[in-house]
Amino acid sequence: MSTPKQLSPKIKQGFIRLIAHHTGLVIRERDQSALQDKIFARMKAIKLTFPEDYYLLLNCQTSEAKQEWKKLVVLLTNLESYFFRDKEQCNLLKTQILPELIQRHQADKTLRLCSAGCSTGEEPYSLAIMLNELIPDIQKWNLVIFGIDINQDALDKAKQGIYRAWSLRSIDPKIKYNYLKPIKNHYHIDDKIKSLVKWHQINLVKDPLPQAHLDLHEFDLIICRNVFIYFDCSAIAQVLDKFYHALQPLGYLITGHSELYGQVLKQFQTNVFPESLVYQRQTESLVYTPLGDVPSPLTWDTEDDYTLTFNPETIENDLEKNTIKMQHVALNLLKQLPPDAHLKKLGNLTASELIKQLQSSLNIIDTDSP
Repeated sequence: MSTPKQLSPKIKQGFIRLIAHHTGLVIRERDQSALQDKIFARMKAIKLTFPEDYYLLLNCQTSEAKQEWKKLVVLLTNLESYFFRDKEQCNLLKTQILPELIQRHQADKTLRLCSAGCSTGEEPYSLAIMLNELIPDIQKWNLVIFGIDINQDALDKAKQGIYRAWSLRSIDPKIKYNYLKPIKNHYHIDDKIKSLVKWHQINLVKDPLPQAHLDLHEFDLIICRNVFIYFDCSAIAQVLDKFYHALQPLGYLITGHSELYGQVLKQFQTNVFPESLVYQRQTESLVYTPLGDVPSPLTWDTEDDYTLTFNPETIENDLEKNTIKMQHVALNLLKQLPPDAHLKKLGNLTASELIKQLQSSLNIIDTDSP
């Protein structure tokens, strides 16, 4: 019998379902050809002839299967990352979320953060740099940032803390100078920053969280960005429940924009900031009031009954009052909500209907602008 050169539709769908079950990763139609190439590459590496044999190997509960999953996951996951990715969310962290957590823990001087899906380490190192900038007496604090990822190769690179210039494309020159040392066309992260981060290989779908024996519990903040876009809905719900139990009461969860569409988030309070939605673990018996003058987030649920009106005749006056900028902020926030979410204080319109109103108004402004 000759060696097959492509996967049959039946076995291809079997691999797609198996990968989703084991990792949460959804293989989109446009990626299925690449998936086939990756499967045949792994079959060649371990000297298997038929896809059915490789499928059976992956579907076993053996140490050999576990090792093969590690190899396949390296091919399936995206390692694209860079320092201070998403400037708006980074600004929110620097100016509000992290300062609030620092104030909250002035007495015990302990902070526990987690970057879930940390890839090659740029995000947890960015968090470590931010904390070093924000805490003058950082040597007195017990700080720990965990970088967790399913891809062991990515974690090995993260531990080295060596990056090309492309990973630093959004970094402030002063930060770059203070925390990264150039050596032969690469940049090495400062040792004191490296010491703040611990690394663990974790499969968010299969592995339990919290894990006390690995110290993966009671987090003040979990960041999981650009991960859920690769997961199916059931996997997202499963991981969100794990995150809830791994957070401290009033701990924060930040995800990528629009990654939680259609998810039930009753366990979390949703805080709406101009830069992003931020989710917070709540307990019925515990209410926390921030210390000092930490700015409060915006929320949709206010006592005032706001109505949206757009009059092209008053555009000049609106510009003077800076309301156009606020309309863009509102549009960004609405796009992060489920399209069918009804907003009672805004005429009980859905997020989708309000987006149409705002876009229509802003199109008029753009058309009439000189």
